[in-house]
Amino acid sequence: MAIHLLILHIAYVFGGAERTTANLLHYLDRRVIRRITLAAPGVLQPLLPPCHDDFHDTAAYGLAGGFEDRRKLLADGRRAAALLRAVKPDVALGMMHYPSALVALGRRLGGGRMKIVASFRGPFFEYMRYHERGFQRRLFLRAAVTGTALLADRVIVPSQGTADELRRRFFTPTGRIAVIPNGIDLAEVTAAAQADISEFADCDRDETPVLCAIARLAPEKNLGLLLEAFRRIHAVQPALLLILGDGPERAALEAQIAAWGLTGAVRFLGHRDNVYPYLRRADVFIHTCQFEGFGYTMLEALACGTAVVATDCPYGPREVLGGGDYGVLTPPGDPAALAAAVLRLLNDPAGRQALAARGLARARELSVQRMADAYAAEFLKLRNPERERQTA
Repeated sequence: MAIHLLILHIAYVFGGAERTTANLLHYLDRRVIRRITLAAPGVLQPLLPPCHDDFHDTAAYGLAGGFEDRRKLLADGRRAAALLRAVKPDVALGMMHYPSALVALGRRLGGGRMKIVASFRGPFFEYMRYHERGFQRRLFLRAAVTGTALLADRVIVPSQGTADELRRRFFTPTGRIAVIPNGIDLAEVTAAAQADISEFADCDRDETPVLCAIARLAPEKNLGLLLEAFRRIHAVQPALLLILGDGPERAALEAQIAAWGLTGAVRFLGHRDNVYPYLRRADVFIHTCQFEGFGYTMLEALACGTAVVATDCPYGPREVLGGGDYGVLTPPGDPAALAAAVLRLLNDPAGRQALAARGLARARELSVQRMADAYAAEFLKLRNPERERQTA
């Protein structure tokens, strides 16, 4: 049974969720998915692989932004219904919470009889807890996400922790949720990691340890914790910290580093299209977040054979790192514990290499083809109820 798939993805920069969309476009079995229509902002299209058959610019339908209020959500739902009627897919996949809400609401508002799949990429309750204020605002957001989960035929999440949150906080039936971890192409990473870079020339001469972090420079990435931990590390073991990524907190983070007299030890490299050479050269990759649906950069570091230290935030790090089997987990919000974990690895090269080897095996297990095949299997089950009953 060949399927016409619509992917709705409203985003304007390339991050973890966009990587998942790119991987689906590239690796979905086209014997199963006969046609892929991508609906996204025009600025996102060139950042994704040209593996779709049709493209609809969301601006042409007036679709933009995110959850603002009930009036906008309903208006965008009607616009999404127009998109669904124009495309006539068998399955409509919303990538992230707001696009998922739009395809679910759009079908309800006359978009057609296709199956709806919501792909929630992170723990929304944790996001609200940190970044949304006001009873009415939180009530609206909770109702919108709960409604999306109940209207959708399937909700795909990248971690069991996010699935548990959906059941506990958003009343989603267990049978409607599918946990599909993100995947990575190990061969592609290995090839890309061989690219030449110049930032490490001085480190190679004096054997300075290199630490690396990749994140959007935004509050939810908790980079203040990273810098506080690095200040403690550098006081014991001079090291170089490379931070790849950009965002609204860059100026404040640079000012903090300057105030501590560590400007030469921390390098803000901005966005890099190819992060793998940096990960391959780093001695330790550090991941700090307030919350995480999965944590794709950790998987990228594992695929590069680099030891990972991560804060044990809800929910991704514990699952990606196998509860500590494939990387080191430290308590959230504890810079001293984070610094101590990194220093232990720097002072134990054999242990660090053994941890990195186990991490590489974990990356091999979480293959991108496995992820794409799991998505396709969910689409097929929705299109063929008998198949779903047989696999239940």
